[in-house]
Amino acid sequence: CPSSSTPSECMVDSDCGGDVCARDGECLPASDIYPVKVTWTIRGSAANASSCASSSDFYIQFDGFAQQDTFGYEPVPCDPGQFTVDKLPKRFTQVEIGVGNRFLDAQPISASGSASFDLYP
Repeated sequence: CPSSSTPSECMVDSDCGGDVCARDGECLPASDIYPVKVTWTIRGSAANASSCASSSDFYIQFDGFAQQDTFGYEPVPCDPGQFTVDKLPKRFTQVEIGVGNRFLDAQPISASGSASFDLYP
């Protein structure tokens, strides 16, 4: 389930009168959203059932410019090694990943909409 610090205003694009319904529930022009792909390895190895055996599910949080401007998902399974959001507001420029209440790492989101991690959970 997504979690957000901003109230939901839309559920689908048709709720937005010509704009796009971003995954955080905001109606925004299409030029203000982008797809983002977060990938990770575990201790330098591909994420899979074996390398993720000691890890519980992750949380992924996208951070905007303002301190409380966050949006995230949890639980995010470890073993796929990736998580994609198709319509993220462009003001979210950093992604952090963690396990439970424990922060693991944060990375900027590239201009192409990607961020990569090598995790040591």
